[in-house]
Amino acid sequence: MKRFIDSILAVVRVVIGTILILSMVLICANAFGRYVLFKPIIWAEEVLGYALVWIVYLGAVLVTWDQNHLKMDLLSKMLTGWSRRVCDIAAVVLFVAAGALIIYQSVTSIASFTHTSLVAGIPMSWLHMIIPASFALMILCVLARTFSADPGPATGSDVPVQGVKT
Repeated sequence: MKRFIDSILAVVRVVIGTILILSMVLICANAFGRYVLFKPIIWAEEVLGYALVWIVYLGAVLVTWDQNHLKMDLLSKMLTGWSRRVCDIAAVVLFVAAGALIIYQSVTSIASFTHTSLVAGIPMSWLHMIIPASFALMILCVLARTFSADPGPATGSDVPVQGVKT
């Protein structure tokens, strides 16, 4: 399972990197066209906005896997033993339920989209499919971490400060 998740995360990283590189090329080309040729790329701003949305949603998948997202874990940190495990499992169940609801709502909404973006002419259904796709990947990451015998290195607030015993 870990190899499967690692390969998915590698693809996500490549997609984010590719979008970033292409965005930078588009920004430079648009600046050159606007200020040197006096012919801006009229659809550039729109596409860059959508690219940013894709980067954010795909980045959320990586943040979820690394457990670096904001957490409301004050209660969980105060508990020990089985009560902490119950609280952590409840958090996973709530995350999966909320994610599944978002997937369901976004897929049903996107199915009704028939329009395209104003300037670039990109079908809006293509642009918005990142929402259910990213939440599906986030749910997969949370479940893989929950049921994995070796969830990987601790990150974020779980990493003890060097020299400090926790």
